[in-house]
Amino acid sequence: MDIAISKAWESQALALPNPAVGALILDSNNAIIALESHKVFGGAHAELAALKTAFINLSGDTKINEIINPFEIYDYLVKNHNGYFYHTKIFVTLEPCAHSGKTPSCARLLSILKPSEVIISHKDINKPASGGIDILKSSSIKVTYGILENKGRDLLFPFLCMCEKSSFILYKIAQRLNGSFENGIISSKDSMIYSHKMRSIANNIIISQKTILTDNPLLDSRLVCGNAPNVIAIGRENRLEKNLNIFKANREVVFANNIDKIALNGFNICEGGANFFEFIKDRVDCLLVFLSPNMQKGRNFFSDFNGRILQTQSIGRDIALWIKRD
Repeated sequence: MDIAISKAWESQALALPNPAVGALILDSNNAIIALESHKVFGGAHAELAALKTAFINLSGDTKINEIINPFEIYDYLVKNHNGYFYHTKIFVTLEPCAHSGKTPSCARLLSILKPSEVIISHKDINKPASGGIDILKSSSIKVTYGILENKGRDLLFPFLCMCEKSSFILYKIAQRLNGSFENGIISSKDSMIYSHKMRSIANNIIISQKTILTDNPLLDSRLVCGNAPNVIAIGRENRLEKNLNIFKANREVVFANNIDKIALNGFNICEGGANFFEFIKDRVDCLLVFLSPNMQKGRNFFSDFNGRILQTQSIGRDIALWIKRD
C-alpha cells in the first residue's frame, strides 16, 4: 500500500478536481505486475490503468495498448479477461468508484474480473462515487480497508479541500538548500515540467503585480504544450501594460488590490517570493517546496508558518515537499 500511495503522489493535483489515486496489482506469486496512478481528469482511473497493464502481463495480449478511451478499455477487459485476474490481489489507495461518469465504474469492473482480494487504504467520502466496497462484497470478493489510512487521507488533502470549500490553493516555492530563492533558475527541468503540468489544469495563477513588472514572466505551460491559466495580479493599483507577456496568451488577466475579496474557486496556484507569501499565506491550503541541492548567496525565504509534511518525493535532482498548514 505504501508503494501505491507513493505512486499516487507522483501525479498529485494533476487530476483535480478528481482525487490522486494509486493502484498496485500482485499476481498469484505476490509479484508486482502493475503499478499505476490517476494521471489526468477524464482519463483512466488508477484501477483501470493498472488492470490494463496487468492484463498485458498476464495474457501477453498487447492490443489493449492501442486503446486510450476508458470505456473502451473497460469493454475490452470485460470481453477478454478469461479469468486472468481470479488469483490476483489489488491494492488501491481509495475505495473504487461505484458510479459511471466521465469514466466507467471501477468497482463494477472489478466485480466482473473477480480478483481474490481488494485492499483499500481510505473509503471514498464523495457520496456520488462511494459504495464500491458494497459492490465488491456482493460479488464475493474479499475486501480489506483501512490500510495506512492516515497516509491515504493525507494523499486526499487537495481533493478534500475541493469537496469542502470548492477550492484548493497551493503556494509553489523554489529554493536552494540554504533557503535562498533569488538570482536565476533554481529548479531542475523535471520540477519545472511538473509545475507546468499543474499550470495547464489550474484555474488561476495568483501572483504579485510587482513580480510581473519586475520579471515579465510568461506564466504559461509551454513545457507540456498545455493551456495558460488565468492570472490574478495582486497590487495596490493597476500598473499592468498590455505589452507584458501575460497578455500574449489566450486567457483572462484580473487585477485585484485585496485578495480577501476574491472568490477563489477551483485549483489556484500562487507563485512568488517571501514578501508575497507573507501577504497571502492565510489563504493558502498547502505549500509545494521544490528544494534544489545547491547553495547560493542571496536573500532567504522568511515567514512565520507552522506546517506538517504530507509527502517527500524526488523530482529529478530536486526534493519536493508537500506541506499542509499545521
